Amino acid sequence: MENEFQSSKPIYLQIADRIYYRLIRSELSPGDKLPSVREMAVQMKVNPNTIQRTYSEMERLGIVETRRGQGTFIAE
Repeated sequence: MENEFQSSKPIYLQIADRIYYRLIRSELSPGDKLPSVREMAVQMKVNPNTIQRTYSEMERLGIVETRRGQGTFIAE
């Protein structure tokens, strides 16, 4: 994933957009596990709180689900 962000839009939303793009292109499928917050933060070169906010927002929209002790998965 390219890590250049635009200043006109919050970074957490730009990261969510990248995940949505991968879903649309069928690179991710329902049930697929997303990287942990820490792993994704390292990949994207952002603070883990930014990734947590991304995952929380996507969970609120029903795109992902968090399973305690297992991780975050694309919702069915």
